[in-house]
Amino acid sequence: MVKSQIIITLTLAILILAPLIYFFSNRSGFVILKKELKSIIYSPIAWIIISLVMLLNGFSFTAALEILRKNDVDETLVGYTFSSTSFWLTYFFIFPVITMRLFAEEHKVGTIETLLTAPVKTIHVLLAKYFSALIFYIILWIPSVVNFILLWLSSPENSFAIGSVGGAYTIILLLGVFNLSIGCFTSALTKNQLVAAMACFTFCMLHFLVGFILQDLPIPELWRSSLFYVSTVNHVEVFINGLIDTRQFVYYLSFTGLILFVTYNVLEFRKWKA
Repeated sequence: MVKSQIIITLTLAILILAPLIYFFSNRSGFVILKKELKSIIYSPIAWIIISLVMLLNGFSFTAALEILRKNDVDETLVGYTFSSTSFWLTYFFIFPVITMRLFAEEHKVGTIETLLTAPVKTIHVLLAKYFSALIFYIILWIPSVVNFILLWLSSPENSFAIGSVGGAYTIILLLGVFNLSIGCFTSALTKNQLVAAMACFTFCMLHFLVGFILQDLPIPELWRSSLFYVSTVNHVEVFINGLIDTRQFVYYLSFTGLILFVTYNVLEFRKWKA
């Protein structure tokens, strides 16, 4: 058991650190990353996204507080906050909107060929765009973290499990790492931003629903339980209870690497065509 945990931990370390070390050790990739971040932060749509996410997260947080204040229930503040309709609404719209412009915009204005044929590796372009989207995604969730901190500072009696909060934001980060890679892939496939957004939304929705869709189908129980395990809802429920499952780290990080690898090959094909 201990040996398997060590192997899993080492695998996670490699999956997380290897691409980060490779990317940030290259100056050209870092320059592209700064350019991409500026283009995101300075765009009007970025501030619209930030405002909407803050509004939805604030609503789900205050609604959870109100429910717990008026009712004697077993559910926790963290559980209510991260299972509300507002939270899932944020979840579904955020990934398509962040990623739809990453490559589709370059295709549309005709700069993708210039970018890919410049004296910089395709992998650096891909990782720069991906990490810029991931950094922006992390920024979006900072205000909701502040909500919990302010509640803890102002009303110590409204205590909540720190482990549950940590677990909730851990799974939010993992879901972001995974779904943003899907968004990169769909954006690399088309010139149309709307098509890229709809394709990303569809993939995210299928990943969310897979467990529910297969519950009533006449398939072997082993298949059903295995496919239910990859359902987003199941993962969120585990982590908001403060349980950190390393298998889900491996699952999300491995598939993220696979999707980015496929995206890289799509870009290399377009580079070859150019």
